[in-house]
Amino acid sequence: MTEKERWDQAAVDYQAVFRLGLSDYNRELLSFWTENGMLFPGARVLDIGCGVGRYGRCFAELGCDVTLTDISDEMLRHARENMGKCRTPWAVYCCDFNEVTGNEPVFAGGFDLSISTMSPAVHDAETVRKMSAMTHGWCFLARFYDWQQPFRDRLMQQMGLRPRRLFVDLRADCASMIQAVSEVGYVPQMNYVDYNWSDERTPEQMADYMRRNYFAEDENREELARETLRLARAHAAENGSVIDNVNTKVAWIYWKTWE
Repeated sequence: MTEKERWDQAAVDYQAVFRLGLSDYNRELLSFWTENGMLFPGARVLDIGCGVGRYGRCFAELGCDVTLTDISDEMLRHARENMGKCRTPWAVYCCDFNEVTGNEPVFAGGFDLSISTMSPAVHDAETVRKMSAMTHGWCFLARFYDWQQPFRDRLMQQMGLRPRRLFVDLRADCASMIQAVSEVGYVPQMNYVDYNWSDERTPEQMADYMRRNYFAEDENREELARETLRLARAHAAENGSVIDNVNTKVAWIYWKTWE
């Protein structure tokens, strides 16, 4: 499966989360941007790896000129739907950020704030340099620093599997991004923030989530999914659902591009 196909497949989950509205973490992040002068009415804002446009919608409601980019057509299909009623200028652009030059018309004029939150789109010195060159204000990255998901791990242990992770070494990834910002010539600043949530799923949804994210095609994925379904049903509450708690810590990495 290609990177694009993987994100296309994940779009339905992102849209389901969008429909739940803003979380406490989302509100905290928006407050951080506004209180520190990074985000303001009339600002031009770029969201790299925007997903379904969760933050884009908030930026537009604040009165910003919003540009959303993502590698996934399906993510952007939802983003267009979610941005549809916004009256301030907005645009979406499907691209692999590794391949853009920065000279494309959609990036013309530059941005007051460029963000990439929980996205692999900005991942090394070259993509940091590209992001910074588009920006005459602030650049901001959010990366997971730690991730704990006990119910997922319990299911795997009950199947006789060692717990697996969506991400390999989160702390090393954060360190590499700080190094990349410094390498490009900027001074990175950093905050650590707790971000915890609970996903309520039917056993069928939990089995599908595990099948798509944790079981490889060469290890009898469908059989493992059926066993996940059996175990999830055994753990279901009276309403038939299971609660999958996720407890994380997020690193906010940000830097000024005009100094």
